[in-house]
Amino acid sequence: MVKIANIIAQNPWWRDGADFFRYDLNLKKVHPIFFERRWIDLKKKGIYILRGPRQVGKTTYLKDMARKLIQRGVSPENILYLSLDFFTSRREMRHAIEYFLDMTGDATEIYLFLDEITSIDDWSMELKYMADIGITQRGIILATGSSAVKLKEKGELLPGRGLEGNEYYIKPLSFRAFAIQSIDWIAEYIQTQGLRDAFKRLKPLLMECSVELFSMKDIKNMLKKVLPFKRELSYLFRIYLMTGGFPGVINHYFSNRYIKGKDTIEPWVSEIFIRDVLGDLSRLQRQETIARQLFKAIINRYGSRFSFSKLSREIERNHITTIDYLEYLEHAFISFVLYPYDFNKKEPKLKGEKKVYFFDPMVFHSVKAYLKGEEVWDIITETMQDEDLKSKIVEGMVISHLLMHGEIPFMRAVRTFLWHYYDKSRREIDAIIKQKRGYLGIEIKYRNMTGEKIIKKIEPVKRYIILSKEDVGEKGETIVMPVEIFLFLLPPSAKNV
Repeated sequence: MVKIANIIAQNPWWRDGADFFRYDLNLKKVHPIFFERRWIDLKKKGIYILRGPRQVGKTTYLKDMARKLIQRGVSPENILYLSLDFFTSRREMRHAIEYFLDMTGDATEIYLFLDEITSIDDWSMELKYMADIGITQRGIILATGSSAVKLKEKGELLPGRGLEGNEYYIKPLSFRAFAIQSIDWIAEYIQTQGLRDAFKRLKPLLMECSVELFSMKDIKNMLKKVLPFKRELSYLFRIYLMTGGFPGVINHYFSNRYIKGKDTIEPWVSEIFIRDVLGDLSRLQRQETIARQLFKAIINRYGSRFSFSKLSREIERNHITTIDYLEYLEHAFISFVLYPYDFNKKEPKLKGEKKVYFFDPMVFHSVKAYLKGEEVWDIITETMQDEDLKSKIVEGMVISHLLMHGEIPFMRAVRTFLWHYYDKSRREIDAIIKQKRGYLGIEIKYRNMTGEKIIKKIEPVKRYIILSKEDVGEKGETIVMPVEIFLFLLPPSAKNV
């Protein structure tokens, strides 16, 4: 049975109210920047699930939500937080919740924040039980999990319990979120007066500018507004290529570079990520050897097309095993598969040649460091000096951002709206996006010389965006623009916090 003292220790606001954040390791300002996330509009009679990888800030998000609820007038005693990593069974979890329910018997508005719920076997049955006994009639349940495989499988066992439409992603920060929230802090450490002043002028403009991919007119207008600040966005983009969007990695690098004067990322940063990945593999009874072989094949062919059959032969495993591991990596927000599209059948070609990308640049750096047995900063330094490899990482970053822009948990997965294209005439398009007005083609050419003629157009796609390193231009329904400006203007979907 869980000890009451452990429950109380996890809920310091019962004692300190909203001031608990001054002492909480997740919230107090021990880092340069506290990265804000989008607020989920929690409503009664609902069960909410927040999916995301480890080290992305799920615990911080829940505790920050508790703080904001208290500031809005919710009684601290009516908010329960449980880190289920420390629980061994459903019974312990139920006893802890029953203790909280006994404490709040007269309350009409209660909040249950269940962190890393996939640590508990058959957790969905416990949520079903809570919904069936009426807890959601007077309260809200928000559960998080890093094992997206378990979240997806078990979440499907909760029909009619208020989960529909209440699933969200919490992923590494997009470049837009990174830039907006970093720019003020970085500006204070920039020695060049002109660059510092430009950063300060850029911030309010960036807050106003974002686009949906449906409107080429809006994209052109926003491009003209932001283009004068291309140099400043390139400065931020280079940092993002090194750190990715994990808040802890970003803050670690900022502390080293701007406060300590050491331009580096320590080896333990990537080691934590790899240990988490391998730990989850072990818990799901997957083999590290196979994962390592698969990682090596993905790195060696990054940004290139290959079939599952060819990949299976390369790692010397059968077809089913290869697909099983790729699906695990996708559910765990490590990598994802981009399928080719068949315009005749209007569906993805499941047997065609796919591409596999990592969700975040830091995932790429960490995996490569793990494979080569080198320090992650050495890998990052080598990558930033290799123009071809850097362009491939930029390509993966763009595809990942397009995914975040359009996805909806459960209902709108990547293969339903985002693909790549190739044909026998050697025409290729890096990304094809399905829209209400037809298809949009996106080509990523992160190099110095780009132009409208560089893309081989196809009949079904009328509108194109070519993402360059420096070039800008437009002709009809084709726009050429710098990749960092495009990524900055592109917001994640409403289902990404």
